[in-house]
Amino acid sequence: MKLKTILDGIPIREFQGDPEHEISAVWANSQEVTAGSLFIALKGSLHDGHNFIPEAIAKGARAVMVETKVPVPAGISLVLVEDTQAAQRLVGQNFYGDPASKLKLIGITGTKGKTTTAFLTYSILKAAGFKTGLIGTIYNLVNGQKLPTRNTTPASLELQRLLAEMVKAKSEYVVMEVSSHAIALERIAGLTFCRGVFTNLTRDHLDFHCTFADYLATKTRFFADLPATAKALINLDDSHGPQIAAATNGEVIGYGLRADLPVRAERVRTTMKKTEFQFMSAEGSLPIHLNLIGQFNVYNALAAGAVGISLGFDLETVKRGLEQLPGVPGRFELVPTRGEYTIVIDYAHTPDSLENLLTTARALTPKRVITVFGCGGNRDQGKRGLMGEVAAKISDYTIITNDNPRREDPERIAAQIKKGFLETKPDGALEVLLDREAAIKKAVLMAEAGDMVVIAGKGHETYQDFGTYKIHFDDKETAQSVVKEKEET
Repeated sequence: MKLKTILDGIPIREFQGDPEHEISAVWANSQEVTAGSLFIALKGSLHDGHNFIPEAIAKGARAVMVETKVPVPAGISLVLVEDTQAAQRLVGQNFYGDPASKLKLIGITGTKGKTTTAFLTYSILKAAGFKTGLIGTIYNLVNGQKLPTRNTTPASLELQRLLAEMVKAKSEYVVMEVSSHAIALERIAGLTFCRGVFTNLTRDHLDFHCTFADYLATKTRFFADLPATAKALINLDDSHGPQIAAATNGEVIGYGLRADLPVRAERVRTTMKKTEFQFMSAEGSLPIHLNLIGQFNVYNALAAGAVGISLGFDLETVKRGLEQLPGVPGRFELVPTRGEYTIVIDYAHTPDSLENLLTTARALTPKRVITVFGCGGNRDQGKRGLMGEVAAKISDYTIITNDNPRREDPERIAAQIKKGFLETKPDGALEVLLDREAAIKKAVLMAEAGDMVVIAGKGHETYQDFGTYKIHFDDKETAQSVVKEKEET
């Protein structure tokens, strides 16, 4: 595509070079640049893409887009714009032919439950016979193929590329987790959603938003920006649901456990194997047998089911879609054991999500709840003591360990968690074991019949981030290895 076509509609402060240049690809990562590319220099929190322009040119970039003017060799076109972060969306939209306009987008946002709700919604659409793409935290799905993901919601250029792949695969719908970062940083600017889902809102990402009020306002903006033709499926049991509903542009369909809601659950029953409830709606009711555990998954199922009903699917299709999902990686995921103890892997990394997780574990466990968790470094420090408090209240034995310490001192993180724990239960059963593998091993080996080991915080992740380097680390893989050792001795 000619450079001038890619730049159509983008406010340009200065241009030098040849607008007739044929551009073969557009990239914002210098490591991915190929011959004939346009390289977009982005300023991030850790790195400035302008520093990688020489590398991009050496790899064959034919043009560079910048917000700070830099010298470039003869024959290289330079595009100076006010904000490369904002411009990359239009670049992607132009280069990939505005793929979002050819798809029906379903956006799911909230603090907890986005991933599971997305998987359940995807399953319902699949049951209804629609080719569907999935964009989210664990992986992206294009034509059934799993693609790796770096962010819950990709940066706008990457997002346009992914949507183009979905158009190419003849997808009709796309189910997308929408993070607060994606809304605030305008990664989803220019996209039109036909459905928006609100799961819940609790403390999270305050390292980015600074205040809870800003976090709430950011989530609310997603619904205020929906077109009038869209429908919003909102958890009205959540204390912030009514405020978000009031700000929503489009029809609101509430869901929850309250008897006055149009989509609701009755007769909820959860066991270690599955969750059962009666799905109630204006279209009728049906019993649902989820392969997911806990009341929080009833809310996720109601959200997905409400999407299905809003799209005109019959209740049998909704039921089939909900029930055929076997589980979600790292979301109350059971590790197989031959013993009479239970091991659960979960992504819970906020005070509220940890409380929901441990409350569910407590209700299902006849004896001890043994909890292994930590908190991420360079993130909201205020939640650390709160999570320690939750563990003290519900868990019988707690092991504080590393999560992703990033560039922060692991001992300092653990001390903040421990302080919250001891202020709540000074004589509580607690130890700090920063080596996560050793912590998981200790928990699994001490488990006896009737105990449940809860390993929280990382869920599906297969790495540990120490800031300047990452290592391979998988909670489930580690737990399975210890189980094998335990049961063979």
